Amino acid sequence: MTKKLPRGIRNNNPGNVERGRDRWLGMSADQSADSRFLVFDTPEAGIRALMRILINYQERYGIKTMREAINRWAPPAENNSSAYVQHVSRLTGFDPDESLDFLDREINVALARAIVRHENGEPTVYGRKEWYGEDVFERAAVMAGFEPTVKPLVKSRTVAGAVIAAAGAAVGVATGAPEAVTGIPITPEDVTVVAGAVAPFLGASALQYLSPIATIFGVALTIYARWDDARRKLR
Repeated sequence: MTKKLPRGIRNNNPGNVERGRDRWLGMSADQSADSRFLVFDTPEAGIRALMRILINYQERYGIKTMREAINRWAPPAENNSSAYVQHVSRLTGFDPDESLDFLDREINVALARAIVRHENGEPTVYGRKEWYGEDVFERAAVMAGFEPTVKPLVKSRTVAGAVIAAAGAAVGVATGAPEAVTGIPITPEDVTVVAGAVAPFLGASALQYLSPIATIFGVALTIYARWDDARRKLR
């Protein structure tokens, strides 16, 4: 029997933001599922609310440390705030009493991740490696007003696909028919350049096996990566 997911995950409100007078972006029209905590349409909307609250703590109340933030988030009168602070400290590596800038993207995301983990428990107990992937926190951060991160080219699937495609065509020089695959003339000198670029993705030992099939696969990967990033609204 599958274990029932935590309340915060079911509500798309992994920070367990309580109901109040405020109307939040992404709040579900139907709030009847929970009498205490908000229900959101997506996890991104719920995490965004958590991030915005951390920002408000600093801007409105002058809160600058993790301990102050957690004690306001989970008041000692109702929670074991000390254990909460220590857990978040272990997860983030931040000292409970060091001065933090909640308007700093990396600090805010790190705290949000840790709060989500503490509020909902160990995800592996529910058959998950983690509650949410980096892409969810990325979208939530952008929704909260932070600049989107710039994906390193070496990790870009689009670039990886293009490199694989180019490598497949370049190695085709050895067979004497690269243009038949790509329609683009490839010179022997290109092989050296492409081989150096593709090594981080496939490994030097794999280069000898590249063929026109690699070109087809690379083009397909490039197209898919561009479509998927557009679908997820990532740059």
